[in-house]
Amino acid sequence: MKRATAGLYQSVLTAALLLTISLPRPALNAPLGEQETARLVADAPGADEYPDAGALILYQEKNVSVAEDNTQVLEEQLLVKILKDRGRRFGDQKRMFDARTDSVEVLRARTWLPGGQTVPVEAKAINVITPPELTGAAIYADIKQKVISFGSIAPGVVIELVTRTISRPDTSAPLNLYPYWDVEVFRSDEPILEKIYDLEIPADFPEPRLFTGGGLEIAPDSADQESERPKAKHYRWEVRDEPMIHRIPYMPGTLAFAPFLLYSNVDSWEKLGSWLGAQFYPKAQPDAAIRAKVAELTAGSKTPADTVREIYLFVTTQVRNISLQLGLAGYAPTEAAKVFQNMYGHELDKAALLSAMLTAAGFENYPALSRADQVDLLEPSIPSAAQFSRVSIYVPGLFTDSTFANPLYPQTERHGLWLMPIAQYNRYAYYSRGQGARALVILPCGGTLCRIQEFPPEKSLSYSNASLELDAEGNLTGQFKTVTDGLFDAQARLALKDLTPRELEQFFRQATNSVGEGAEMQSDSLSDLRDLTAPASAGLSFSAPEVGVVQGEMMIVRLPQAPFEFAGLPYFPELKEREFDFVADGPFVLASEISLGLPEGWTVAYSPEDLSRSSQFGRWNIDCSISGGRLNFSRRLMLTSRQVKTYDYPDFKKFCESFTLPRYSLLLLEKKAAPGK
Repeated sequence: MKRATAGLYQSVLTAALLLTISLPRPALNAPLGEQETARLVADAPGADEYPDAGALILYQEKNVSVAEDNTQVLEEQLLVKILKDRGRRFGDQKRMFDARTDSVEVLRARTWLPGGQTVPVEAKAINVITPPELTGAAIYADIKQKVISFGSIAPGVVIELVTRTISRPDTSAPLNLYPYWDVEVFRSDEPILEKIYDLEIPADFPEPRLFTGGGLEIAPDSADQESERPKAKHYRWEVRDEPMIHRIPYMPGTLAFAPFLLYSNVDSWEKLGSWLGAQFYPKAQPDAAIRAKVAELTAGSKTPADTVREIYLFVTTQVRNISLQLGLAGYAPTEAAKVFQNMYGHELDKAALLSAMLTAAGFENYPALSRADQVDLLEPSIPSAAQFSRVSIYVPGLFTDSTFANPLYPQTERHGLWLMPIAQYNRYAYYSRGQGARALVILPCGGTLCRIQEFPPEKSLSYSNASLELDAEGNLTGQFKTVTDGLFDAQARLALKDLTPRELEQFFRQATNSVGEGAEMQSDSLSDLRDLTAPASAGLSFSAPEVGVVQGEMMIVRLPQAPFEFAGLPYFPELKEREFDFVADGPFVLASEISLGLPEGWTVAYSPEDLSRSSQFGRWNIDCSISGGRLNFSRRLMLTSRQVKTYDYPDFKKFCESFTLPRYSLLLLEKKAAPGK
């Protein structure tokens, strides 16, 4: 719903078979009556019927009504039974809104006790606050959150909430377009007994574009719903007895498997782009202060690529990120000059500043809306900004990705840049999610869907090198050095960039301990993680006793892997079988090289043989050789699959497990016989 917000309260709920309702239905835009509500509460199943659930959504209804003057009204009724302590979270209901155009009214809020008594929510337990993430960001003072705190919350009670949200139209709507759209998902992390979604528009309004997925269908009696506006057009979707989502690692986005609804009254992506562009471009203009800053930042730039990079790094690392859902404050950004003055902004505002600075430097650039899914879930038949969750700036031209000479991903074909203005934990011009997906590029004269660049596996690199020495007692000394790019680089920054010196010291001690029990750290090193142009890298020197286990004339040694958690496999198929596809953050290459000095008087009785394996998911190889008293061991895994279907998962699991078999890191040494024996 909403003029252009990303669906007022984007539920995560689902759809099953459409069933005939046994009791008479209330008129559209009217909550359940007292008698029917009491019946639903009294007949509600308990924890015995839903042993895995923390709560049970007994009933949810959303009624969206668009008036002749384009005012939009959302009335929502919610009944949730608390089954376990983890279901207590439903006792705090929150509604975000923009106070400039929206109002949220609580029509009914009460707790139903197991005996049938009700406890109304006290007036002092209903508050309008500034969301914590916006504290200190005065420019977003109109973004509010209504918080309804229910009393007497415990397993067995039912919370009931009825709200009305009114969204007034923008009187200065660009192109005289008043869009309405929504994304509603009919499945949840808790089971649902019944969910209904109603849409009502004036009879003389054009038919909206509709799309349903995951088995959801429009109710056959939609046009027959009662209303105070008998000539209005009605649309209705409903589901019953929808099971909860059992979350597992590496599952796809909810739209990939759950029933869902999309609708929009915008008839083309070009028209949507024109509407968005009319709001973006006037705000993304450089003033004198911005032009002066651009001149300062780029004074030492030798190439156009240097100029773009310096501007991007300033906006990304120096302008504070504000977390605010795309569209909640509308789709018109704050003026770039104001964002520059404040030195903070949400994603759309930072995009406007980045665009203004690039314009001041003479670079053609365009804002683009995209999703943050690992795989492309955009529905192209529904032109709607509600389908998007992030903003980037596309800079056409001939650029490479970074200044780092990735040994496996050298100079590549030159291309335009997709710059994410809030990606402060990613290497310059890298993004893990959304690769290869469609984005809406907003042009001054319209909009068009384009594919975002997709990186090859070599771009996400973890490369570790170790120089080690083993003595006759099995003691190991040496150093590890790991250099990363792409996905691994982002993992390193997320894990380490914001740690205190004491926390970093603890990190390196834990890394040292992973080499072997009793290991001691000699020294450590860490790259400047604030520098997004340099790869994230870490090093460690250590000594570890008895890594090799001596048993008479034999010594058993397990070759250690890189001790840094961010350098290892970013994901692994642990589950035996899966309900959902396996989806991860992208292809990668994991490579390591070890040079091990062998103790004098010992010879290699067993070492890993040279092996390689290829499949539809990628390939791996292991190479081992002995020369000049040193064992040289290397291994490399390339995964090329971003998504693995459930029917392919057993083969994918076998392929990954084959690379990690213990025998591929096992070394047996034998003491040489004394001369003359």
